[in-house]
Amino acid sequence: MKEMMRAAVFEGEGRLVLKEVPIPEIQRPDQMIGKIEVCSICGTDVHMTNVPAGYPATPGTILGHELVASVVKVGSGVTQFHVGDRFVVNPNEYCGTCQYCRNNLPNECESIEAMGIDVDGGFAEYVRVAEKMAYKLPDTLSTPIAAYAEPLACVLNGADKIRVNPAESICVVGAGPVGLLFIQLLKAAGAKPIIAVEPNALRREYALKCGADVCVDPTQEDVREVVVRLTEIGVDYAIDVVGNQMPVTIDVIRKGGTCLLMGNNARANPNIVQSQITYKEARVLGTWLANASFGQAVKLLDSGLLNLDFMITHTLPLKEIHEAIDILRRGEGVEVLVNPNLG
Repeated sequence: MKEMMRAAVFEGEGRLVLKEVPIPEIQRPDQMIGKIEVCSICGTDVHMTNVPAGYPATPGTILGHELVASVVKVGSGVTQFHVGDRFVVNPNEYCGTCQYCRNNLPNECESIEAMGIDVDGGFAEYVRVAEKMAYKLPDTLSTPIAAYAEPLACVLNGADKIRVNPAESICVVGAGPVGLLFIQLLKAAGAKPIIAVEPNALRREYALKCGADVCVDPTQEDVREVVVRLTEIGVDYAIDVVGNQMPVTIDVIRKGGTCLLMGNNARANPNIVQSQITYKEARVLGTWLANASFGQAVKLLDSGLLNLDFMITHTLPLKEIHEAIDILRRGEGVEVLVNPNLG
């Protein structure tokens, strides 16, 4: 194997530099090296490269965490993987010994290391991962669809907190890839109506294709007025996948309804009318990363229940990483994949 590889390295606010760096080496017996097949761009990657940044990243780190790879080298302690096996990664390595890990909340680990934020990630040709973070892929699951595993695992963790039943009503605020996954998943669970809220015209179109009954442009329509017209009293559940839309979710739920907050914007500081939560007897829940949901995500992707091919709007080579991120920043794409083996 060669000694150097191409990688997109975060070098400080707004600076993502494509450069040659050493190929990672195994440092612990439980680690393995994977050759990246694709790595999709997350909204977090866009936030980290904004000026000012909407999410922190460590300078000198290779970004990217929604990756699919194949094993090229294994450490002496790796027991479940062999060279050639394809895998996806839970990009958040937990310690396993802190109080949160011991209470079955590894996503809240006090010493968690996030791939593509704290340690090197997938916008590269190769990646180093711990065996416990990798999930083997069946041969029947294509690489582009497997790239949805990380966001879908996070969605499943959130969906588990609300347990939507058939004919319960939903409002999904934000129709990026995560919002669209929520729409498809809750559609399959029998939710109705599903109301999406999205200012971007392209994403409104995709929300309807994914199963939303109505998609509201909040710049042109009063969201609560539309919700009440369709439900009479408000939705049973409202989900914010943007990270700054908590006031909207509280406004559109019925009395006794539930808000699920999934989006994460470190700069968001919305004004909350707390009395609305009180008199509505609202439940406000947060959901963070994935927790014991990766295996389920892989099985669900392999089942074909979700229609995800059409959501992939762009596949670009690693050398065009800046354009790939800008496509999402401009709102001109939905699921954007980076393939280091192209070009």
